[in-house]
Amino acid sequence: MAKASSILACFTTEETDLTVSRVAEKLVLPKSSVSRLMKEMAELGLLQRASDGRGYGPGYMLFQLGSIYQMRFDIIEIVDRIVRDLVKQTGCTGYIGLLDDGEIVAMRKHLGTDAVRYRIEVGRRYPITYLSFGKALLARRSDAEIQGFFTKYPAARPAKMSVFLKEIGTIRAQGWAEATQTSVPGAHGLGVAVISPLSEQLIGYSLSFHADLVSRQTRHEIAMALVNSARRAAALTRDAYWLNR
Repeated sequence: MAKASSILACFTTEETDLTVSRVAEKLVLPKSSVSRLMKEMAELGLLQRASDGRGYGPGYMLFQLGSIYQMRFDIIEIVDRIVRDLVKQTGCTGYIGLLDDGEIVAMRKHLGTDAVRYRIEVGRRYPITYLSFGKALLARRSDAEIQGFFTKYPAARPAKMSVFLKEIGTIRAQGWAEATQTSVPGAHGLGVAVISPLSEQLIGYSLSFHADLVSRQTRHEIAMALVNSARRAAALTRDAYWLNR
């Protein structure tokens, strides 16, 4: 078992296929022993023959186990750790939520260090355009899908759809959304959305702050911190939207 584990550890993103000679060289083991063990591992599905027939690559069983391992990651817990770090880094108040039956449900809240108390409460439902990450969630859909969404939920429909879709296009291009029309005068929010392709669970999160306390430059830095955090989440969830940006 230990030798099999050592062989698997030889594979890297730079060396996805390895010959027996290369593995024996890496582990400083006899080629005959390595050859026998790699053949047994291939029979078990841990390895498979390389396309050129000269070596081995990771087998289907590892792919299967990797998928199970990824599914064990609860994307909400991943995002929660990220938001906690962002709150510590920026001092903003962090929110996490999802879209349910046409509205945003606030799931978690992490208070920042400023004195403003925002009127977003965990468990409550809000219009999708009320929070920045609600817009970010919508931006993950096509314009046609957004039109269909507001046909199904007309109460949430923006007054000027063409203007709203233009804003959505900007959100898609930059990766983050902004909300300024809130119940607290001067309160702003910046948000992003991430998905776990395996669970197909789409989660939004945001950072809120008072505009009078945050400069334009700092707002940009907060937006970039959110974008970078979404890329880190994507490294775990394999969210192609962020991996390809």
